[in-house]
Amino acid sequence: MARRPSTVSVMSFGSIKGLADVSNPAPAPSFASSPSALKFTRSIPLTHSSSAQSVRTPDEAASIDPDELFAKYTIAEVKAKQVQLRSDAEAKQEDLRVMVGERYRDLLQASTSIISMSKSAKRVQEAFEETEDAIMSQQQPSRENRTSNVGKEDSHLQTLQVLSAHIKLLLDAPEHLWRLIEQEKYFHATWLFMLARVVHRALSRDDDQDEESWSNQGVNAMEQFPLIQRQWETISHFRSQIVHRATLSLRAYEKSPEDTCGTILTLHVLESRPLTDTLMTYLSQRTRTMHTLVSKRSGIAAAAIPNGIPAIQTNGHPAGASKPAQSTGMSPKDKLREVKSSLLIVLEATSRTVNSARDVFQSQRSMQPALAVRVLEQMHAELPAVSEPSLPSELALNTQMILTGLPSSSYFALLPANIRSYKPYIELSSASSSVPGNFLENKLQTWFDQSCSILRDALDRWLLELDSVKRVWNVRSSLQKWLLNSGLVTAEQMTLHNLLEEAVRKRITAIWTNTIHHAKELFLKALSSLTPDSEVVAEEISPLNSIYVSPAVPAPPLSGSGPSAYELPYQKYRAALQLQIRGRTPRLQAFLSILEEPAALLQKDYIHMSSEESSRELVHNLIEAYLPEAKAFCSTIAHALVSTADELAKQSDTARAMTSALFLCRVAIELSLASPFLENIGCDDVVAREFRDKTGLLFDRITHWWKEHTISSAVSKYDAKFLHLPLSSSPVTGPSPALMESLHTLSTSLHDLGLTHHPSQLTSITPSLLGLFIDAFTRTTSNGDTDQSLQTLYDATFLRCLASTWPPEALLTSSLDDLIAALRSQVQASRGPLVPDPDQSAKRYLTRTQMLLSALVLPFWSMEATIEGADKMSALLTYGVPVADSTFSPAVELAKVSTRFPLLLVETR
Repeated sequence: MARRPSTVSVMSFGSIKGLADVSNPAPAPSFASSPSALKFTRSIPLTHSSSAQSVRTPDEAASIDPDELFAKYTIAEVKAKQVQLRSDAEAKQEDLRVMVGERYRDLLQASTSIISMSKSAKRVQEAFEETEDAIMSQQQPSRENRTSNVGKEDSHLQTLQVLSAHIKLLLDAPEHLWRLIEQEKYFHATWLFMLARVVHRALSRDDDQDEESWSNQGVNAMEQFPLIQRQWETISHFRSQIVHRATLSLRAYEKSPEDTCGTILTLHVLESRPLTDTLMTYLSQRTRTMHTLVSKRSGIAAAAIPNGIPAIQTNGHPAGASKPAQSTGMSPKDKLREVKSSLLIVLEATSRTVNSARDVFQSQRSMQPALAVRVLEQMHAELPAVSEPSLPSELALNTQMILTGLPSSSYFALLPANIRSYKPYIELSSASSSVPGNFLENKLQTWFDQSCSILRDALDRWLLELDSVKRVWNVRSSLQKWLLNSGLVTAEQMTLHNLLEEAVRKRITAIWTNTIHHAKELFLKALSSLTPDSEVVAEEISPLNSIYVSPAVPAPPLSGSGPSAYELPYQKYRAALQLQIRGRTPRLQAFLSILEEPAALLQKDYIHMSSEESSRELVHNLIEAYLPEAKAFCSTIAHALVSTADELAKQSDTARAMTSALFLCRVAIELSLASPFLENIGCDDVVAREFRDKTGLLFDRITHWWKEHTISSAVSKYDAKFLHLPLSSSPVTGPSPALMESLHTLSTSLHDLGLTHHPSQLTSITPSLLGLFIDAFTRTTSNGDTDQSLQTLYDATFLRCLASTWPPEALLTSSLDDLIAALRSQVQASRGPLVPDPDQSAKRYLTRTQMLLSALVLPFWSMEATIEGADKMSALLTYGVPVADSTFSPAVELAKVSTRFPLLLVETR
């Protein structure tokens, strides 16, 4: 303890001048022989240190002269000096008292020690003298006394050796217990702990009536060897450690049934729990394992164990469970691998828990008890431990095996026989040493149902991460393959099978439903773009404008590239050519692919699932659950097409609305006739027929609207051109340019429909369109100007010639025939014979304009086969080859050549 610096009080020496005499006192002779005195005298100079309250040194205080004080200071100042000096003296006096009181105790202790040392030295000296006298007086003992002394010494030495063997076991036990716990050999650790407890009891036994007690053998073990009690206090703490670690180890499902049995027997033997309680503890720990596995799914490495299940740590947690799963940014293959591994781990934990419980607590054969009961019987046997052939070596324990595992095990041969043959007490007749069969099955069934509920929730949650039917089906195949080798009973296998099938069915149905809903949203969004303000033009509809545009030929890959570098570009090039051949324009293909690609994917999934014989029932259930969605989807598409057509019909801009309506018409006819959408989407025949009926009615409605718009445009164009024909023009020899331009407009409009690849629809539209034009022409001409009767006659005759290319039932020309007859009689009456003949002129013009008006004549594939041996020109020009005239007469009105045309510079090479 730190002491405050002390100063010598002035008042204790009587006067101020006396202070100089005690500032350096000489040590007193009476203290020279004592260490305390020496210590005290050495501490005296320390008392002259300056006080914290005064700066005056002892020399300054000693040099003060009272007369000088009175001469220099006033009475009040002298009194102040007196008070100050008196307070300093009192403080120093108090410090001196404290110092002397503290040092006095040290002085007494030092004197006592000196006295004790003196006595000890005197006893040692006396002992040496006694030893010397005894040695000098020693005589040679007789032979009989020597033999009796040796026998007594040997008996005492043997007693000490047995005692040392006991103590050595207690000394070696803690380290070996830790080693067994770390190796998870809890049954071995339990046996060693109980053996150490028996040894401690043997050492602490003190019964005077027992001849084998240590006190009767002249040894007081507990008093002479305190190490025994300290070691036992160290060992006794291992009981709670063994129980705790053994309970936690029950969570590790990958342990073998033998290890699980040893852990369960640890709780039974060490804590005297009934086996039924240990079963409940085992199942509760496995429930925690199940919750851990399903709540923390992480990236599980593919470190395989013998049955192909990824490795798990011994604490029941998946390897790497502390790291959260990085679902974002994972590739689909990694997600599939992770989901499959997680599900297999949970299933493996379930099956191993049930199978291990049956292996441990249930009799496998009628004449053979359960594994736990056989181990208890082997422990209870009175004969030396001879393990049964069917009992695992790690469970066939005895004390000798435990002692052999300790360091210097040969030394433990000195232990008594009752310790070396020790066995824990087992009461086989007690109900706590067995588990009834019905109790086991009830508890296992309850736990299995609970685990299936946990698995069901986890399965639904994990399958949500798989966004394709192929991957979900891959998981199903793996789980079904595992289920065949799970070792579970038939009822449990069926329960898991139904659970897996239900989860897979729900997920696949959800994937298909999401696919349909997504396609529906995209298609409705695409339909909403078909407005008069959209940029849909005729060139995007008609395949004639894109069939001659060759797609870009893929560039050759770099040298050394793999086969995929060659295959993928050419597959795209081939697909582009096939789309051109099918008449699909880029915009039309982009529109239809919204529906065709999901439908093709659904069909591919269906084919993949139907390839397995065992999955027919599941596929049937999937189709039943999916059909209402497919039916509603087809109905929605048809209704959306009709609604869009209704909106287009209400638009004020008829021309632009007509262009969008024609594109919609093309979409409807493609979906109805040419697209594999209906076949792939999976709807039944009734739904497909209803869809085709709706799209067919929509097609007829739009084409009827288109016909009216086209005929109105063509007739108005003909009227405008015909009225401006010059009266004194060149002789009339054929149809007027106004008629040819109107007919060319009709032909172009037919091509713009894009129905080249649908000949049946095209052949039904063309004659009706031509018939409507003839009817409009007839009505217009009957009320027209009679000055143009000759030109009208040639126009009407050409129309009849054009209509004659079609079958009579397809096109009625009675009104046109009546008009021609009336015009012919009128013209002949005023002009005489007609030269050239209108019929011959119409046929000649038809041969010259059959390619120009190809859409208005009967297609060549509808006519009879060409005669063999005909030239190529005849095969192409089915209505005759035009005759080369000496004078060129154009079929349509041509623009006059500019006078500057000859002045244009033409490069000659």
